[in-house]
Amino acid sequence: MGLLDVETIRKSFPFFDPAADGSGPPVYLDSAATTQKPSAVLDQLNAYYTRSNANVHRGVYRLAVEATELYEGARGKVAAFVGARRSEEIVFTKNATEAVNLLSYSLMWAEDEHRIGPGDEIVVTEMEHHSNLIPWRLLAERVGAKISYLGITNDGRLDLSDLEERVTERTKLVAVVHASNILGTVNPIAPIAARAAEVGALLVVDAAQSVPHLGIDVNALGADFVTFSGHKMCGPTGIGVLWGKYDLLAELPPFLGGGEMIETVTLDAMAYAPPPLRFEAGTPPVAQAVGLGAACDYLDSLGMDAIAAHDQALIEYALDRLAQVPGIRFIGPENTADRLPLMSFVLDGVPLQQVRTALDQAGIAVRSGHHCAQLACSRFGIPAAVRASFYLYNTTAEVDFLADTLERTRSTTTVYATPPELTDTRPVRPYKEILMPGIFEPWGHALVGALAPAPGARALDVGTGPGTVARLLAAAVGPAGAVVGTDISAGMLALAKEVPPAAGSAAIQYVECGAAPLHVSDEAFDLVTMQQVLQYVPDRRAAVAELRRALRPGARLAIATWLPLDRNPLFQALHEALAAVLGHEAAALFEEPWSLAGEEVADLVAFAGFGQVRLDQWTVPVTVAGGVEALSCLFSFSAVGPEVAGLGSERRTALLDAVRANLADRTDAEGVHALTASSVVTATAV
Repeated sequence: MGLLDVETIRKSFPFFDPAADGSGPPVYLDSAATTQKPSAVLDQLNAYYTRSNANVHRGVYRLAVEATELYEGARGKVAAFVGARRSEEIVFTKNATEAVNLLSYSLMWAEDEHRIGPGDEIVVTEMEHHSNLIPWRLLAERVGAKISYLGITNDGRLDLSDLEERVTERTKLVAVVHASNILGTVNPIAPIAARAAEVGALLVVDAAQSVPHLGIDVNALGADFVTFSGHKMCGPTGIGVLWGKYDLLAELPPFLGGGEMIETVTLDAMAYAPPPLRFEAGTPPVAQAVGLGAACDYLDSLGMDAIAAHDQALIEYALDRLAQVPGIRFIGPENTADRLPLMSFVLDGVPLQQVRTALDQAGIAVRSGHHCAQLACSRFGIPAAVRASFYLYNTTAEVDFLADTLERTRSTTTVYATPPELTDTRPVRPYKEILMPGIFEPWGHALVGALAPAPGARALDVGTGPGTVARLLAAAVGPAGAVVGTDISAGMLALAKEVPPAAGSAAIQYVECGAAPLHVSDEAFDLVTMQQVLQYVPDRRAAVAELRRALRPGARLAIATWLPLDRNPLFQALHEALAAVLGHEAAALFEEPWSLAGEEVADLVAFAGFGQVRLDQWTVPVTVAGGVEALSCLFSFSAVGPEVAGLGSERRTALLDAVRANLADRTDAEGVHALTASSVVTATAV
């Protein structure tokens, strides 16, 4: 396949060398995020730092001159690599993101001809990486400009059917990605360039994904500005490029001020240096630029045509092979025309968290998430996807291994079976047998009843416990819906799986989620419920952000957290008994799960970007059958559990007697009766 000798190529990348213990590296399928580095680049970096390290454009001694020559020589190599007419059109930045931000600020401060101001229009696309979206959104917000979008067709291509209606005489700038980092689509730039030129708009092209694979000619592309990153093309991190037509660069003001970007300074005047130095204030990334120049040399030595042919053959093979995986759904074009060697996908019926965990455990490095392309995810109705991206060092054997692993993951996905390693659920069984029917089931009915899920909805329940709320949701959404239940305790999920949903209910899948950080299933949900979990999560802000990521726009969220002890007489009685028998330190441990204020939860939800945030306080009557002895199992599920477990029989009896005394007026033959109280925060994903 292709024209590259992949076996020889891999030998030039130290990453692929066996470790000292004989183990090999992971199957690396994340080159769209960053590529591995060949020895030719690493050696140049090392040689610069050990033999040529000096600041550039400053000293006239031999070493400083040599460093400057290496730095400017790298600029020349990059210019030649992308077909720039002169090296001064290459501006070195930290990365492609900084290149776009540099440009956006310069255009905000530019003279009238190029300045973007109130009422001007900026046209972007729905498949933009956030690096070529957020800077323009920020610019529009700051100056009062308007943002307009080119859409995406159902098959993952850029929709140019309304190009003339979108790009008008009011358009000042068009920003478009050359190749999508999530869809793999290579976009036709020529018609966009022609339309932009027709109306006098500037055209900015994000070529971070295309430069490593296609070998672009910036002048043939028809753009006014092009941005890309070094680390995606075998170069170092910390180096990016802004290419611009020299005349345009010469007309723009600098983004940063400082050393080397200035020509002259007097007490009341200053003149900027010519491009590119006016955009490179301070000490530049000299070593990184030298490394990027070496990367250009390395790619040139292989031949960009050969790399493109290899990539094309690999994506053709990968799309064909992975299409055989049952339930796979590609996000993006399913044909290989104008296509990069990357693919994003989901496995229908298998939570994305389970897919990414299985691949990682198999030694396959892939990216999962929204890939900084949330607009594209929303366009296809998903919050996230798995992405496998290939490069010149990947093989068809690695594609086969990926496909085989996905097939095994699919075939081993179970909904109700208890994992064999969870053979002992005795520590958490009282929760299911005592606390769930007594305390949490009444709360589950109240929560689900108030939200009234629509039939056919997709619901996520976080903090599932033994599954009561998940089963109530499954009954509410019916057979056309679906429910995912997650918990931070594998033992809880094992108990949940023992009881399937009632007849006529939706299917339920149970997935374990970590607490630090919280991980929830990567699907587009219509409803998310969370019960009493935030108290145990170290990074609550990140947890709520995860919930926002899992909801489609317009979906609803409900989070229940216990109110303080003085609002929960059942828990207050247990707390007072602990204080009387074991002291206030032990009682403070028991108090922790009931210390999260509803106002804090509401603030977290608002900060995560939800709208229509509402805070209510509910009280629900509960009855714990079995009396005080049964209720006291709550001690085992709190931070005071180890201290209570270590008590001798005499002090344990004293503790139970104290609980009985506190609850004497609430106990009868049916059990312990009381009210429980919780803050309930509801919101809408926007």
